[in-house]
Amino acid sequence: MPKTVDEAAHRATVLIVDDEAELRSMLATGLTISGYDVLEAASVEAAQQVLHDHRQIDIVISDVRMPGGADGTDLAIWLYRFRPETILILTSGYFQLAEAEAGPMVYGHRLPKPFRPSQAVQLIEQCLAKRAEERSRSDDFHHGHFR
Repeated sequence: MPKTVDEAAHRATVLIVDDEAELRSMLATGLTISGYDVLEAASVEAAQQVLHDHRQIDIVISDVRMPGGADGTDLAIWLYRFRPETILILTSGYFQLAEAEAGPMVYGHRLPKPFRPSQAVQLIEQCLAKRAEERSRSDDFHHGHFR
């Protein structure tokens, strides 16, 4: 599928947040091969610093459970408050256990572990397409063009 001029001008930037270095590396390689700019963080605190330093991050892929300190749930709350335009994809091998818990787990998209980079790419593309469609509808509304 050919890319539009806007899409070609801006490659989506993805921030991977996971305490497992091998998983981050594998996912970063797969996303880079698929044409994404990739940043990495080993903790929520490091991710928040990266998000502060790089305003143009489109997507955050974060593990839910990380040892010590803040976890993916805390990051979801932080993103919702300070960067609500950023697409969040939460990864976990424990979504079944969290199903009964209300709260931040409902914010964002879910990608159960284990997953292949191609599955992450597919979800990212769906999220970006949905966001583009929503922005287009919003622009039409604000400019008086109704469908």
